[in-house]
Amino acid sequence: MNTLIELITFILIYVYGFFLTISFAGGCASPKERRATGILCVSAFLVQLVFLRLFGLTATWYFYPVIAHLPIALTLVFALKRPLGMAVGSVLAAYFCCQLPRWIASIFLALFGTQLAFQISYSLFIIPIFFLLKRYFTTPVYKAMSYSRRSLLLFGGLPVFFYVFDYITRVYAAVLYDPLTMVSEFLPTAMVLFYVAFVSVYHNEVQRRNQIELQNAMLAMQFEQAKNDMFVLRQIQEQTATYRHDMRHHFTMISGYLESDQSVKATRYIKSVMQDIDQITPKSYCENIMINLVFSAFSDKAEKLGVRLAIEANIPDALPINETALCTLFSNGLENAVLAAAQLPDEKQKNVRVNCQLHKGHILLYIENPYKGEVVFQDHLPISDCPGHGFGSKSIKLIADMHGGYCSFEAKDGIFTLKVVLPFEPCKSTVAYFKPMPGTTGVPLE
Repeated sequence: MNTLIELITFILIYVYGFFLTISFAGGCASPKERRATGILCVSAFLVQLVFLRLFGLTATWYFYPVIAHLPIALTLVFALKRPLGMAVGSVLAAYFCCQLPRWIASIFLALFGTQLAFQISYSLFIIPIFFLLKRYFTTPVYKAMSYSRRSLLLFGGLPVFFYVFDYITRVYAAVLYDPLTMVSEFLPTAMVLFYVAFVSVYHNEVQRRNQIELQNAMLAMQFEQAKNDMFVLRQIQEQTATYRHDMRHHFTMISGYLESDQSVKATRYIKSVMQDIDQITPKSYCENIMINLVFSAFSDKAEKLGVRLAIEANIPDALPINETALCTLFSNGLENAVLAAAQLPDEKQKNVRVNCQLHKGHILLYIENPYKGEVVFQDHLPISDCPGHGFGSKSIKLIADMHGGYCSFEAKDGIFTLKVVLPFEPCKSTVAYFKPMPGTTGVPLE
């Protein structure tokens, strides 16, 4: 009976270590790799059984690094094409994690005082521990070892130390575990728990840093795009000024047609000039040139998408805020609103309301638009699962935070609302009160 349980435990330990090692190294990516791994797993295990049959359990444990650990490492290198450092690190990390079920089994050994209790508890707990580690720990380990050579050395150092320490003090000698097995097992187990927690935390930190770097890159692209948009809008403004300067030539041409009694040609020419003016002349919403250009551009975009854009703005020409930041802020808010409204099936609902005013030394921006579906929030910001989207709200919050302001996003009863408050100190003559547009709730001022 004891021999059978020992054999079962022996098999479970090998399977536990083998597949945990493969998972730590990134797993099998193709059916060919899985077949090769399965064949090598069975072959190495048969070698161990032959060795166990010929030389016994004690000798098998003595030579276990050669007949078990080395074949697994070679499997990773030659069958799965993993780097040698990652292969060795994965083997040692998996061996390190064998301490967890061993310590639990040591508790049962101390409670019941028999090797049978040790073997049974070892066999019972090794399976759930394997699935827990595979679910929550294998990916962080692989990321840590593949992140850089330095990270591989960092996370491989502790398993190397434990491997050498454990074989010297437990397998090749018994100087550590007599007479209090449970107590002596506690130190290695504490090391394992620390290692698991540390690698998991490290993985989360790396993921968060990568996410922040990605967000910063996307925001930098948005700022660069805002600069390009401003350049284009400035060009339109210059074209308008040039066209205004050339108006006297148009008047001369029209006058010539009228003097020669060619009223039809004069009428046709006037209509042509008016069309050209309408195409290049931005609509006037406020005194601030940059904000007015942004409003004008999105008014044309909304018209093409069948969205009615109602804008009420009272912003002076001079503002002590970077124009690129303002362009990015207004462009992101308007683009999100117009695109959301354009997706509605009912043409009557495609309405976007914008109110931008000054009040007590603050720029107040209020954008309201209908939407369909469900808006998902994370950290009080709306998120999108579409590739390349979802950075507009983060950009708005970043700009608000940079200027000591405030922004809020709210989705309720099919209406999405953006409120932004940016502090600055204008002249007293430019201060205006923020009155909500008809049909809106307005922005709470205090």
